[in-house]
Amino acid sequence: MKWSLIGVLPLMVLFFGCAAHGEPLRLGTLEWPPFVGLELPDQGTVSARVRSICAAAGMDLDVSFLPWKRVLMEARTGIVQGYFPEYRSAEREKEFYFSQAVGCSVVGLVHRRDMTLDWTRLEDLASYRIGVVDGYVNTEEFDRLVDMGVLYPVKCNSDELALRMIEAGRIDAAVMDRAVFRHLSGRAASSQTSSGLVFGANILAVHSLHVCFPRTPAGKALVERFNRAIVSGGLALLCASEFEAAP
Repeated sequence: MKWSLIGVLPLMVLFFGCAAHGEPLRLGTLEWPPFVGLELPDQGTVSARVRSICAAAGMDLDVSFLPWKRVLMEARTGIVQGYFPEYRSAEREKEFYFSQAVGCSVVGLVHRRDMTLDWTRLEDLASYRIGVVDGYVNTEEFDRLVDMGVLYPVKCNSDELALRMIEAGRIDAAVMDRAVFRHLSGRAASSQTSSGLVFGANILAVHSLHVCFPRTPAGKALVERFNRAIVSGGLALLCASEFEAAP
């Protein structure tokens, strides 16, 4: 009996050690503080939420931080099992299953404080040089007008570059999330960078943020498992209209 217990104990330790870890889930993301960022606490507010949902689903989240266009490429080719955070759009839904919301994003236009950006309809922006980050979804209407040739945005590699381009006078404004603008402005508070920029009063959209999984049987199983964890864990999130008015 003594020898049989000695043989069994290591196996029990191995079994329970493995059981303590969930199934790995590898997702791609980008540097988009304060929502996601390698050096941020909990890797960002949305990363923390996604990690909590994964834990509730019995999965261990493994996040890779890459430039956005590479994030999309790796999700499309199966290098990662999905990616986040993404705005819901008809185009993206042709390729990916969208999870329930994991965050909210208020989108508007950043411009120089000493400039009046005069517009009521998106078509009014046709005379302005508007920066957008290459590969980002903006709003359905904005992107539709771009496809129609009504708007001619200037592509930027990042939100930070877009801010620098506004300051340098290379563009008039940039489409940006309000929390991202505030984070970047606060980080630059010790210098003059971004001090002369403002987030415009007109809101383009209030987007929900999602985790996306490829439209494959494996992706369908993952999004269903992820969504079940949101519901069973009481982690559902609503991006209500009053979020738009938050100061």
